[in-house]
Amino acid sequence: MSTSFAVAGVVDPGRLGLLTRRTLLALGPLWLLLAANDVVFNLDPVRTALTAPVIVAVLVQHTRLVRRAVPPRAVGREPGAGPPEGQGYGPRRPSAAEWRWSLALLAVAVATWGEMADRPYTALDWAMVPGAMTAALALSLPARARRRLLTAVALVCAVLGEAVAQWRHETPGLLPGVPAATGAGMLLFVAAVELVLLRLWRAVLEAEQVREATADLAVAEERMRFAADLHDLQGHRLQAITLKGELAERLIGRSDHEARAQLREITELARAALEESRAVVHGYRSASLGTELANAVGLLEAAGIRTAVDGDAERVPHQLQPAFAALVREGVTNILRHSRARHCRITVTADAGRVRVLLCNDGAPAHPATDRGSGNGSGLAGLRERFHAIGGHVGTTTHPDGRFELAGHTDREAPA
Repeated sequence: MSTSFAVAGVVDPGRLGLLTRRTLLALGPLWLLLAANDVVFNLDPVRTALTAPVIVAVLVQHTRLVRRAVPPRAVGREPGAGPPEGQGYGPRRPSAAEWRWSLALLAVAVATWGEMADRPYTALDWAMVPGAMTAALALSLPARARRRLLTAVALVCAVLGEAVAQWRHETPGLLPGVPAATGAGMLLFVAAVELVLLRLWRAVLEAEQVREATADLAVAEERMRFAADLHDLQGHRLQAITLKGELAERLIGRSDHEARAQLREITELARAALEESRAVVHGYRSASLGTELANAVGLLEAAGIRTAVDGDAERVPHQLQPAFAALVREGVTNILRHSRARHCRITVTADAGRVRVLLCNDGAPAHPATDRGSGNGSGLAGLRERFHAIGGHVGTTTHPDGRFELAGHTDREAPA
């Protein structure tokens, strides 16, 4: 029997953000390809020598500005840790010197288009040059400044194109208003495409922040639940032990009989507290493997991690289920805290008491966090102790491609 949990159509934010950024970087060469084609095949040597450097300079600066406005997402961080210095989600503004150089290059790009605007069949192609430069500058500006820049450059292109066309009356086939509409229209079109992609990129990053917050909340909620249970049961007993200990200390030397009575009561309270603590921990650990698998799928998919479970938890013997449930719980916690996983697969193999549970996820860090757990029920160290008690083993494997495996297995019948 096999059970599979997966959410169809889930979009991974990290991959979509990377695709959006690469698309923005690729648009610069695409916009300028038409003008470059005109340089190669149609222009005379003098015009080629003047315009080719402008196209190359605009291409380089477009790429630089896009890389600043849409930086790669900071990788290798713990969820909720915040971006490291110099990285993160927001755009990085160009320096003052780079702004001056970009504005000067924009002026040259507009002038170059004005020089070519009198040719009806290539005016559209050359409008891409100031369009690409303006769009790249607009990516790093706030909304109001962005609108002002686009409006100003569009008006300049429209006026310049129409002025050049009217000045060169000998140009055949060029209707009035065509250069103005071509320059302003293509500039606004190029800017609109890049700004829409910028908005998509920001939305993707916000979705990834929500995913990380959901993972953090899931881990914190489970910890708070256990801490609240333990506090509610043990708080009053520990307070009583403290008070009786202070009373016994004062009675020593004054009334040894009453002091011994208080110490006996302290012993009974401590014994009862220990039994209640064991009962709480046992109840926390004794969840069935099937229940833990369902919880794991819910937590991981809430964090945007596609999850599949293969195998039948009902075939695992009852005596072994608490240990393997703890394995799944610890594995899911590690995935949420220490990885940037997009996919996870949990495989359950059971054969007459010989059981193996394997958690495999991608997105593991290059240098995985060391085991911070200590003691029973805490971290991998607690898992190893628990599996050793039932004749089993726990192992981890990190693969070069970023896959991480946590496996627990027992090779003999469960103890009665």
